[in-house]
Amino acid sequence: MQYRACARLLPPRWILARNLWIVASSSSSFASPEAPHATSASAKMSDLKCESPAAGRGAVAGEATYQAGSSSVAYVTTPDRESARKLALGIIEHKLAACVNIVPQIESIYMWEGKVNEDCEYLLMVKTRTRRIDELSKFVREHHPYSVAEVISLPIQNGNLPYLKWIEQTVPDQAESKD
Repeated sequence: MQYRACARLLPPRWILARNLWIVASSSSSFASPEAPHATSASAKMSDLKCESPAAGRGAVAGEATYQAGSSSVAYVTTPDRESARKLALGIIEHKLAACVNIVPQIESIYMWEGKVNEDCEYLLMVKTRTRRIDELSKFVREHHPYSVAEVISLPIQNGNLPYLKWIEQTVPDQAESKD
């Protein structure tokens, strides 16, 4: 209960990031709600599956479904707003993602070259196809101010079907040829 009291004091963007982390870290419970480690919260969340009710019996013509894990959220940190915006625009222009959210002023504590560092950074939350993560990572490495850029991704197991379909429609399955 102490956590709930502290949560009221967090800025909304931190609460959003925390909630996304919680959902992503418990995605295995969503995929298998019968698992012995599933909590009551994850059991309730299992009602949010993206597949149509007929998916288990064979899809009905015209009904859309989502293949769990076919889209991902990638996290990228940057040192400032300018580099975050520049990366986000490049990612979208190169059709490597459907959407990039920029979360300002996150606090990062990390080990680098044998020293503990504390920095304010910007977090990019990149929604894309899982198949395009390697291309996204390459683009970030080539355009990022850090010598070692953070690019980590988590598969999206389920969510709002129209949004997930929008990601699929917006991000090409493979890089478009430059002919």
